[in-house]
Amino acid sequence: MKAIVLAQTGGSDKLNYQEIDKPELQPGQVLVQIKAAPINFIDTIIRKGNMPPGMMPALPFIPGVEGSGVIADANGTELKQGQKVAFLGQIGASTYAEYTAVDADKLILLSDSANLLEAGAMPVTYFTAYHMLHNVARAQKDKFALIYASTGGVGTALIQLAKIAGVKVIALDRKDDKVEQALKLGADYAFNSTGNWAEKVKEVTTGKGVNYIFNPVAGDTIKQDLDVLATLGHIIIFGFLAGVGETNLQAEAVQHFGKAPTITYSEIYATFSSNFPLVKQSMDAIYQLLDEGKLKPVYSSMPLSDAHKAHDLIESGQIMGKMLLTPEGLDA
Repeated sequence: MKAIVLAQTGGSDKLNYQEIDKPELQPGQVLVQIKAAPINFIDTIIRKGNMPPGMMPALPFIPGVEGSGVIADANGTELKQGQKVAFLGQIGASTYAEYTAVDADKLILLSDSANLLEAGAMPVTYFTAYHMLHNVARAQKDKFALIYASTGGVGTALIQLAKIAGVKVIALDRKDDKVEQALKLGADYAFNSTGNWAEKVKEVTTGKGVNYIFNPVAGDTIKQDLDVLATLGHIIIFGFLAGVGETNLQAEAVQHFGKAPTITYSEIYATFSSNFPLVKQSMDAIYQLLDEGKLKPVYSSMPLSDAHKAHDLIESGQIMGKMLLTPEGLDA
């Protein structure tokens, strides 16, 4: 089979498209023929060798942590060859390939009519968004949510899921064209995060502030987050695109103690490894919404052999929603 293999860390040119053996199945695993292999930002971090101590996978390594496809070998399980599936895996799921091995009990079974590109665009981003919105924040109708990086994979998912839940959405993005895109996706308000967005947020919330903030940027943005947060509001940090910053979080939070703010760090694999039934329940809910036509994943695709080009686009911030890699000659 063809796969993308990372033999040494570095630039996108280190992503080698080559022939390798199909994976050998262990008991309880099935062989999935991949139809869509999404790219996540963590894939670029691994490629460059910038993972935290103890978290860098051994090389050679096939990237990818999620995907969609059809079962090519049920391997004695109750599943059937040809069934459409999607799945969320961990580092080492090896989805930048024509085939991968997946634990049968981690698969989400899709309807026969499912579009495998749409389905493949969803596991990481839509589970992350759904988990934060419903399991962590427990968002309520008519409350305000502030969404950073609103036209990225998780951002677009958050906009759609928040609107389904009746939550009012304020989107933030760094470019005017992306601000306009956020409005087209359903955001009630959208502002350029390089301007004085905090005052605008206060205006549209009539001074009360936002109830939920979904922040993958971190750095020193916590200062503005606490400033625009409503009383009893909840800040969910799920990434560190701007690093850890220099803000003393405790000292800053004390300045807003009267709001009784909640600050949560959300990392999906903590839930994946300790409470997979909750992951399964959330994933089933997501794909039910897809079947009902209530979700429309935002994605683009490139051939698997162009993984290096796709990584360059991801790192340059040019992608709206999700970028999918698709093995050549395998129709979705």
